[in-house]
Amino acid sequence: MFDSHCHLTDLPDPAGALREAVAAGVGSVLTCGYDARANAAVRALRRAHPRLPWALGLHPWHAAEAIEPVLALLQQERPTAVGEIGLDLGPEPPPPPLARQIEVLEAQLDAADRLRLPVTLHHRRALGELLPVLRRFPRVRGALHACSGSPEQVRPFLDLGYLAGIGGAVTRPGAARVRRLARALPLDAILLETDAPAIGLEGIRPPAVRPAHLPRVLAALAELREDSRDRVEEATDANAAALFGPGALAAPLGDR
Repeated sequence: MFDSHCHLTDLPDPAGALREAVAAGVGSVLTCGYDARANAAVRALRRAHPRLPWALGLHPWHAAEAIEPVLALLQQERPTAVGEIGLDLGPEPPPPPLARQIEVLEAQLDAADRLRLPVTLHHRRALGELLPVLRRFPRVRGALHACSGSPEQVRPFLDLGYLAGIGGAVTRPGAARVRRLARALPLDAILLETDAPAIGLEGIRPPAVRPAHLPRVLAALAELREDSRDRVEEATDANAAALFGPGALAAPLGDR
C-alpha cells in the first residue's frame, strides 16, 4: 500500500508514524511540503530517511511567499514530486488573489516540466480554474490530491493523464460526493492517500489521522466498488509506481 499524499512533518513524531505505517501494512508514503517552514522540515526528515519519497512546493494558501527559493530548491534537490501546489478559492482561510496563485502554480508546473517531475495538486473549489492552467503544460502529470469533484468534472483531468487521490472521506457514509466519485472512476485512475493529519476518517478526526489508517481507506474503497482489497491495492500501487516511479513504492521507510 502506498500513501500518495501526507504531511509527516506536521505530526508530533514523524519517525513513529512511519513505524506505525509499516506495522499496518503501508509500504511507503509521499510526504509533502507546502511552505518555507514545511519544506525545510521535509528536507530534514528526508536526511534522516534517505529513501523516503518526498515532495517540495508552495501551497496556494501560502502563495504570498516568495516563489524563487522554492524553484531553486526544486532544482537543487530533485525530489520525488512537486507539491503540494495548486489553486484554492476558499472561503476559509481567505486565499491570496487568484492571479497570484496562478502565477505561483505556473512557475512550479514549469519547474516540474523541466525537471520531469510529477505534481500533487490541491484544488479546493477550483477545478474549473485549474484545468486551463494544466493544459498549458501538457507534458506534466500528477495527482488531484483529495479529489472531490463530480465524475464529469474530473474526466478532463484523467484525459490529461492525471490521477485521482481518494482519502479518508471515502470512509464516511455522509460523504456522498466523494463516494460517488470513488465508485465511478476507472480503477487505473485512482491513488490511495490519507493527507495525515488533515482529513478525517469515520470515527477519526484531525489531527489524529496517520498514514497507518490507509488500510481503512483501501477497505472502504474496495467495499464501495464491490471489489477485492487485494485487487484494489495492486491496482492503486501500480498507478502510484507509474506516476512516482517504482522506487517510491520500494522504499523501506525505516532505513537510514
